[in-house]
Amino acid sequence: MQIENHKCFSLTKKGKSKPEDVIKARLERVDSVTKFFRLILPEDLSFYISKLKEKFSEAVGDYDFNYNAFNWKIIRERLELIPNFPDLEKSVFLFVCKTIKLPNNYTSDKGEIELFHFDRIKALERTSYYLVKALADTYGKEEGTRIYKQIVPYLIKEMRSKDKTEKPLDPKTVNILDFNKRQIEAWCECGLADFANCIFDDYKVVYRFDSCLTPEALKEFNDPDIAYLSSCYLTDHPEFNKGKIIRLRRTQTLHHAKFCDELYWNNYVHPDAEQPSLEFTRNIGKAD
Repeated sequence: MQIENHKCFSLTKKGKSKPEDVIKARLERVDSVTKFFRLILPEDLSFYISKLKEKFSEAVGDYDFNYNAFNWKIIRERLELIPNFPDLEKSVFLFVCKTIKLPNNYTSDKGEIELFHFDRIKALERTSYYLVKALADTYGKEEGTRIYKQIVPYLIKEMRSKDKTEKPLDPKTVNILDFNKRQIEAWCECGLADFANCIFDDYKVVYRFDSCLTPEALKEFNDPDIAYLSSCYLTDHPEFNKGKIIRLRRTQTLHHAKFCDELYWNNYVHPDAEQPSLEFTRNIGKAD
């Protein structure tokens, strides 16, 4: 076994991003959730849309930004439903611009600019939070949760349909160490977390996250159940691992506990790998 410790958590790290891509991605998530909501409760779509607009408008306040600073043909190229509701579309647009602290003179032809990674995470996670919170406020927490849990498999299948990763001829050759290295580099570059990990072999690794930008972005809502549901639940859903070579499982997250335990493994080498105990994960990298 190999133990590693990483202190990377930061609220102030910056990186180059294209604001248009951030806006596009958040509108696409709103579009996906609302179109799948329509499959489940078509008669309530207009009501749900109005509740979402209230949520985003409240977050936007009196903030404004030039709507024409962006190429909306590009932003809308994958949107199916939201362009039919321009007030909601504009509210989400303004919410993202405000959250990422977009300079007032920015136009899309300027391309990439430096943004705080934490602000990008807030735009991502809070958009998802409002999508779930609007359901909980409209139908009650229990029923709103049930509805969102019906939506999640559709979201996962849509994500899978967009994944063009070429499958290896022999899945047993997929080495977790390469995956582990890329993940750690990305997490540390954006200041995502403080974490420790234990590499069991070339095909299995467990992480303990002691801090993370995802729960940090949502903690001011003081609503851990909806925060978890809107962020981490998707990758905890059984549908998420179907067909994957490298799989993910956790038993708790920082929304409800002092640390998050994430096990990644090659399922062809370690079929349905056993989760290390919380006691084991708690003590990774700690002196005796």
